[in-house]
Amino acid sequence: MQAHQHQRQRSQAERISLCMIVKDEEEMLPRCLESVRDVVDEIIVVDTGSSDLSVAIAREYGASVVEFAWCDDFAAARNAGLEQASGDWILFLDADEALEATAREQIRSWTEVSGCDGLFLNIHNYTGSGQQGATVNPVLRLFRSHPEHRFKGRIHEQIAAAICERNPEAAFHITDMVIHHYGYQTVVVERKDKVNRNVRLLQQAVEEEPDQPFHHYNLGVEYLRVGEAEQALESFGKARKMINDAAVTSYAHLLLKYEVRCLEHLERWQEALELMDAALELFPEYTDLMHHRAICADAVGDTDAAEMWLRKAVQQGPPPAIFHTEEGLGTYQTWYTLGRLLEGKADLEGAVDAYVETVRAKSSLVPPLYRLFRIMRVSGREGQIPAVMESRFAMSSEEALSKVLGILEQCHCYDAALELLGELPSASSSEQREKRSIAEAVLHVQRGDWSSARLKLETVKRKKGSFAPMAARWLERLQWLSGKERQEMKFQDAFTRWLMNGSQVGEGRESASEEESGSTGWGKVAVEMGNRSNMENAATLEGVADADHAELYDGWQALGLMLEGCVQSGRWQALHGLIQRGRQLLDEVHDATEKRLAKERSQGEQVERDIIDAEKLIREPFTGASDTLSGTSWLVKGLIRAADHHLAQLTSDTEQVEPGKRQRLSYWPVIQHIRLELPGADGFEG
Repeated sequence: MQAHQHQRQRSQAERISLCMIVKDEEEMLPRCLESVRDVVDEIIVVDTGSSDLSVAIAREYGASVVEFAWCDDFAAARNAGLEQASGDWILFLDADEALEATAREQIRSWTEVSGCDGLFLNIHNYTGSGQQGATVNPVLRLFRSHPEHRFKGRIHEQIAAAICERNPEAAFHITDMVIHHYGYQTVVVERKDKVNRNVRLLQQAVEEEPDQPFHHYNLGVEYLRVGEAEQALESFGKARKMINDAAVTSYAHLLLKYEVRCLEHLERWQEALELMDAALELFPEYTDLMHHRAICADAVGDTDAAEMWLRKAVQQGPPPAIFHTEEGLGTYQTWYTLGRLLEGKADLEGAVDAYVETVRAKSSLVPPLYRLFRIMRVSGREGQIPAVMESRFAMSSEEALSKVLGILEQCHCYDAALELLGELPSASSSEQREKRSIAEAVLHVQRGDWSSARLKLETVKRKKGSFAPMAARWLERLQWLSGKERQEMKFQDAFTRWLMNGSQVGEGRESASEEESGSTGWGKVAVEMGNRSNMENAATLEGVADADHAELYDGWQALGLMLEGCVQSGRWQALHGLIQRGRQLLDEVHDATEKRLAKERSQGEQVERDIIDAEKLIREPFTGASDTLSGTSWLVKGLIRAADHHLAQLTSDTEQVEPGKRQRLSYWPVIQHIRLELPGADGFEG
């Protein structure tokens, strides 16, 4: 009998009840419930009035559904679910959350062996588009079930206080299990109007319990979320004055950080520094404070102190698990911030090292690679890039190498790209070889080495494979640029015909023979064949479309590559002509659009679209001609590239200081800094 009782108690002790509150969560609920499949023993879903399929979805997953009349009280709704739970452990999640796979594997082990009353899991909160990283917050989400364990709080409800009231000696443990929270991504917040709901409930909570600092703190968080820094600062200040002992208040460290962020937003830097120093005395291991201490020091011009604090932050690494933090503070975010700081201090060697460490901390990041390659090109060390990549990074896949090649191209590091290009595995088929030849040829065009481009293109054209039409089109463009026998030719390429009909730009050459420039290139082929939105995908061989899409290129892309080539090879007359031709077309599209709008207004018609379909306004001379945003972008890139070319010439100037000795002119560091800050691709999403 005793053995049977023991077995029964052990079996019951292993039971986990998932308790949730939902309302109109049909989009996110399946992901949440799928994440706990075969992990929990029962699911209790408290529905507060869904009008969609939430209840049906919950029941599909075997949940017991409790109907609950919403009364503006999250704790009351939570407790309604607890009343129905039969497990010995309560896990509570929201519909916009999901348990990580590794946590699903670990959770049973934690509940079986833990002598604690509650377990903290790490909530990874994704904001914005969800691509900006996450904040990481340890939160009590798994606790032992007991009739006296009930939530408190109208909003941001808490359970820890009730557990400690029942057992002042209660023990808690911070685990490494993770819950992913997607509910504060911009699209979700806007759709559910979460901020206004939270502010309303928190203002009500403040009226009911004006001396409760946690309400003021949470109200400040909501104000900060929407950029109301003054109101947030006021709420945070009230909360801090009410806290008796910040060292033992679980959210005090975060309250102080948020106060600092408000002061940063308001550019009250000296106040931020004073508050930061006090906060660091209380929480000396809190990496987030070190990082922000550096930002404030930099803002007041103390770059040495800023560098010191950033280096302390990366030495500390991520803060201990008890602290709420942001992904990358103490690692890749801090290394990247240090790199930008060192750039400003003209310590380019240090900046390169910082960007290398950034990528090593998070290999998927591309902004630090853009900065790294731009620095090395501008400082005249482009030739060292392959050696740096080989010694400091592990590029074990063709995909990784192709990604790097694409970034090198956008940073105009053609020699380095050519050297790394040779490290790609040999093409396995004739089609792959032709594809690679086209990619190289197009980049020879960017480099201004049109003779090498023609050799590659003519080889592909002679083979008459699937890439022959593309090779033929580019040969026509080069023919037009060279000005040779153009009058007798019948161009098949629509873009070239448009150039031919509008000007005779290619005549004559002011400088540089076609054989003078080196050659390399990468990644524009896929863009030309229809992938106009993703430069990173365009940089990979896999991004090149099939032959059926060979005609779907964007002429503005072609114009941009030709502008680049003219700059690189010193064909200034051709550059000027291409720019004028592009501007002429943009004016035509603009005028046609204005005429259409004026006609619709005069006829009393409502214009419902933000962008008029330009194909209805003019007859496009080439595919994509009416895309004024793309056209303007490529023209501006050409002008920026020309400016960079001339600045580069200035940096090579020297002055004689004594017989037989020369040194760089004093303005060289200024020119170098300007070149580093010129607009260009940076790897950040738009």
